[in-house]
Amino acid sequence: MGLKSSLKDKKAVQLHWLQRAASMAKQSPHPAVKVGAVLVDAAGNEISRAANRFAHGVDDKPSERYVDGSRSLWINCAEQMVIARAVRKQSCLKGARLYVTLSPCAVCAGLIAECGIAEVIVPKNSCRANGRLKAKWKKSITIGLAKMQEAGVKLTLVDLEE
Repeated sequence: MGLKSSLKDKKAVQLHWLQRAASMAKQSPHPAVKVGAVLVDAAGNEISRAANRFAHGVDDKPSERYVDGSRSLWINCAEQMVIARAVRKQSCLKGARLYVTLSPCAVCAGLIAECGIAEVIVPKNSCRANGRLKAKWKKSITIGLAKMQEAGVKLTLVDLEE
């Protein structure tokens, strides 16, 4: 297999998992920012998948939990949920790859580094594509990217338009 062929295969794999993450994002109860994530082990097998959502057992019905300023305190990030599911299954995360529809925030980036996840794959321009993203989240993502870089977590941006 030639280099060009293997690069096409790699891109096809990335697109597959990012599409699966996008499918998960549709399940999010968040009214504005829907994020999905898929965690894949070093061998390429799915470990877990999740969307940003309320934690198990937390009531998602009260409307005040969806008010600006409160949503981010009630709804957990997709990255947190996918890692929690993997931990409950006692999956090995060392060398795993995380496919997510939006670059991780500062908190999730720290968790990703701490768990030994080797690579995070996100759509290129995911912040711009998500027009409802507030300035505080854009800043958190910028810090998250710096955290992952310092911790040696590889970031791969995939152009979905090509």
